[in-house]
Amino acid sequence: MKQSTDLLKYESLAFFGKVNASISHELKNIMAIISETAGLLGDMADMASTGNPVSPEALKTYTGSVIEEIQRGFTTIRQMNRFSHSVDTPIAEINLTELIELVINLTGYLSFSGKAHVHNCDAGKPLVKTCPFILQSLVYQALVTHYKNGGPGIETTISVCSQDQNIWRIIFSEMSQGNQIFPDDISQEMAKSIDVKIVSNAGRLELDVPVSIKGAHSQEVGLF
Repeated sequence: MKQSTDLLKYESLAFFGKVNASISHELKNIMAIISETAGLLGDMADMASTGNPVSPEALKTYTGSVIEEIQRGFTTIRQMNRFSHSVDTPIAEINLTELIELVINLTGYLSFSGKAHVHNCDAGKPLVKTCPFILQSLVYQALVTHYKNGGPGIETTISVCSQDQNIWRIIFSEMSQGNQIFPDDISQEMAKSIDVKIVSNAGRLELDVPVSIKGAHSQEVGLF
């Protein structure tokens, strides 16, 4: 039991590290674009100081580029903060649709990511009491597997549908097939730790998420 718990904690740390590495890479790209554009603006300022004509349209374009990248940076940081705070409370009530939207945004920072959309089948809010961090990890791994197997440009729709008063089902209806496998043994252990049932069959992936994690497991979940 201890070995299994230690493995889950290691995988949680590994997932946290992977996501933060992809976010830092995104921020590095943003800063590189801003730095390059600032250099161009500096060159134009030097030209103006020597009496050479400077195009107002070029100034407007370069300034707009900096503003755009700054806004992209703010958006990235907001996503990072949302993800980082998901470890604040091991067990919390969350909206499944919002959790999946966050994960879609996080996978979007990967160089091989495709496109994903989330669709809520029911009018009501898909609220569940679970471990947000572990559930994020499962959805993230599923999407990464789909992107790696499907290649550039692959798209998917993730549906969230009520099964009964006790279960919400997350459905990946068209999972691409290939060398990458989900779920693996570790993913199954992670799912088991929060009472999530994973069923994968012929390109269809389902994650059954209970409305509330069982009392026994709620005491056992430990992230780090």
